[in-house]
Amino acid sequence: MKMKSLIALVKVQATVPVHLPKVAIFLSFFLPILSFGQAVTGIITDYNGFWKTSASAVNPVKPNNSHNLLAFTYNGVQYSTGVNNDLLVSRGETFTTGDFWSLPVASISGTINSNTKAGLGALYDGVSNGPSNPAPEWGISTYLTDGIKGLNLGTCIANLPSGTMSFSIQNIAPSSIGDGIPDILVTQVADPTGNSFDRYEFTDAGNARVGNYKDIVFNNISAIGNWTADFYDVKNNPMTLTGGFTQTDRPLRLWAADLSELGITAANYTQIKHFVINLCGNSDLAFVAYNNRSVNFQSQSALPVQYSFFKGSLSAGKSMLSWQTVSEKDASHFIVERSQDGNSFRALDSVAARNGNGVNDYSYIDARPSAGSNYYRLKQVDNDGRFSYSSIVRLDPAAQSRPVARLYPNPAKDRLHIDHPAAAGRETIAVYSQSGILMQQQQPARSAVQTKIDIHTLKPGLYYLVFQNGEEKTVQNFLVN
Repeated sequence: MKMKSLIALVKVQATVPVHLPKVAIFLSFFLPILSFGQAVTGIITDYNGFWKTSASAVNPVKPNNSHNLLAFTYNGVQYSTGVNNDLLVSRGETFTTGDFWSLPVASISGTINSNTKAGLGALYDGVSNGPSNPAPEWGISTYLTDGIKGLNLGTCIANLPSGTMSFSIQNIAPSSIGDGIPDILVTQVADPTGNSFDRYEFTDAGNARVGNYKDIVFNNISAIGNWTADFYDVKNNPMTLTGGFTQTDRPLRLWAADLSELGITAANYTQIKHFVINLCGNSDLAFVAYNNRSVNFQSQSALPVQYSFFKGSLSAGKSMLSWQTVSEKDASHFIVERSQDGNSFRALDSVAARNGNGVNDYSYIDARPSAGSNYYRLKQVDNDGRFSYSSIVRLDPAAQSRPVARLYPNPAKDRLHIDHPAAAGRETIAVYSQSGILMQQQQPARSAVQTKIDIHTLKPGLYYLVFQNGEEKTVQNFLVN
């Protein structure tokens, strides 16, 4: 089986669009166009709790199930992905805090054939040697965006057919160009063959190249570890597992680059609409990731998915979450996020969207919630990468005995009413935008049990109201229409 490696020789040429494999790309703004990309020289994942490997010290343990990328080393610096920074700290790891997510696939032009496989950790299906019954879920996009923040290294699509793969890109931060921090992370998780290469480039709305392209020869990249996988035939639905593709070992390679490596500058970055990979036919991608601090996929729509409810309850020390949608269009997945303070959230896991007609019911169990209050929300991601947040659910064993602020009307237009316990002078009421920007803040009058907020200057959309009294915090969402 032919597979893309993460670190490859980069050649500057001119032609053809390309799609990204799982590789991190770091390119300095000051490097000339004729240059090499940076290989990822080490990674940390959450396989069996903690798994660390590098090109110089390959871990003999071979992951055989799902495992999410926690950190990677690029150009001598270890960057976290934001999947679980607390675990890295507990293990004494030194890292630069990052925020990486998998890119949603916008389109694939090639035709799936019998050589195209879904690579899944050998125990992903619960069967140690042989196919599961029923077969694992079918779908190319599913295995390129699964796991926490879409960064599961234990699944892939191998031998993607020749053609182009396109990823939607929006809202690039110009300050990230040439700052030495990786903006694109690509993976190659099977066997590279000969001098085959993929071509990477950015394109505009008319599919014309922006900047320059790079050709990556995967066979020139050093492996940093190995994994054990079954390779199911994607051409069949349900997928089939044939002889010779069970419990096979494959190398892991990653490559990273700065936007400037592909000729992106302050003069042309606003033209970018897509990241394109011209696939050689031997590409083996687990995911293509982007730096969320460089590229923002924030949706301009307040509610791309319509919820009937999002609620939670506590049972035997576990948080039981459930939600229901009545309208889904081009939805990719939901990311379940948790916070201890109602402001700083981290991703726990992702749940694939069904896009079914009518009512769709979902559930998720957080088996190890933090002590005290836990706040949960859903980040709903569309196929084009745009996203929006649900309301926030707070779960706390002692919360029922505590006073909770209540807001109305919802949706609101000009004025918001907040009922709350009698103010003692230390309370604050704050309104935040969907992206976490403080829009306004005020103190309730002493002894008041209701506060009114003028919101006529707020643009239509989703906002969060945070009520604090020095001991308690209530977080609720509301719509302005």
